[in-house]
Amino acid sequence: MKFSGLILCLFSILCWTSAFSQSTHTPLLKGDRAYDQELYKAAEKQYRIAADHEIGNAQAVYNLGNSLYQQGNFEDAEKRFHQGAENVRTSAHRADALHNLGDACLKQRKHKEAVRAYEESLRHRPADPGTKMNLQMAKKRLREEEKKEKEQQQKQQQEQNQDQNQTSNQDPKNQQDKQQNQPNQPQQNQQGQPQKPQGEQQKKMEEQRLKKEDAKRLLETAIGPDDRKNAQKYRAAQQQTKPKGSKKDW
Repeated sequence: MKFSGLILCLFSILCWTSAFSQSTHTPLLKGDRAYDQELYKAAEKQYRIAADHEIGNAQAVYNLGNSLYQQGNFEDAEKRFHQGAENVRTSAHRADALHNLGDACLKQRKHKEAVRAYEESLRHRPADPGTKMNLQMAKKRLREEEKKEKEQQQKQQQEQNQDQNQTSNQDPKNQQDKQQNQPNQPQQNQQGQPQKPQGEQQKKMEEQRLKKEDAKRLLETAIGPDDRKNAQKYRAAQQQTKPKGSKKDW
């Protein structure tokens, strides 16, 4: 009785395992047929059934990601490819999942993530030409994106500096301080020469006139009529002794 009971238990387990396997295998086949006919929504439904029946089934998850990708649902496809890459057992299957993960990231302009996915895929399958080509494309777009971001940051910084300068120039207080800090500039006449204040100019002219009058009075007082006659005679004698054609020093 005990032996027959054990056989019955084992038979029940085998039947349950077979039924479970059939419940997973059948939707996978239906999903593949729908996918081949480009009925991606129907394929998605079958692959979801297979993935729900056997949690962690790499094939079901990977194919679900493909059906989502074909419908343009790149965000959900990225999650499924990532999950599939973690659950597969062979390097070839992992390389496929990582390649498709890179494609999903590239479609979303996640260039850094795409580069990492392609590089990881090439570690498992180094000679794959498609992955190499996509990797170069992702790197190129990443460089263009970084260059564009840098140029945008520089442009924003320049605009910010210009706004600050305009605000500073328009501030009346800053303008008043700027004028106060500048040294007093003399007025200029029409010829562009500095024009002295009128009071100072008159004062200087008066001083020059007084100096000339004082010098004249001093000369008249110090030199008498006889001295002036002697001086005239001396200059006349000097002119007669100088050779013709000589240059004057003064």
